[in-house]
Amino acid sequence: MRSRRSVLAGSVAGLFGGGAGCLGALDSPPDPILRDVTVRNADDQPHAVAFALDREGERVHDATYELAARDFEGDGSDHLAGVDDAWDSPRGAFRAAVRVDGGPRTAFRLDDGVSPGTPYRYEVRILDGGEVSTWVSELGTTTA
Repeated sequence: MRSRRSVLAGSVAGLFGGGAGCLGALDSPPDPILRDVTVRNADDQPHAVAFALDREGERVHDATYELAARDFEGDGSDHLAGVDDAWDSPRGAFRAAVRVDGGPRTAFRLDDGVSPGTPYRYEVRILDGGEVSTWVSELGTTTA
């Protein structure tokens, strides 16, 4: 009888030990990949835009941009500010906060609705009267 118990115990241990390697399938899906952020003034009035970006709770970027009024007839880009490579890693939970002309703070998470493992671009738009709008663009899936 002892030999059966040892075999049974060994089989059960092997079952649990072998299953441990399969737990990788239960891991969290990879975070989306933040490629760049643009702050765009789409208003016909200039605005001072304070933009702060946090990754995993740590401040990685904090700047104020003096953005000119959007000129639909010209081809200047002084109504745009690019926030590229302000972070060590493009993966993680990114949150941003925006203040337009010293007004109330608008805060948001950047990757809401972005598929796991997908690279994306994020844009903060200043609309008529200093209203804040956001836009995200998925760039396609990746295995990186």
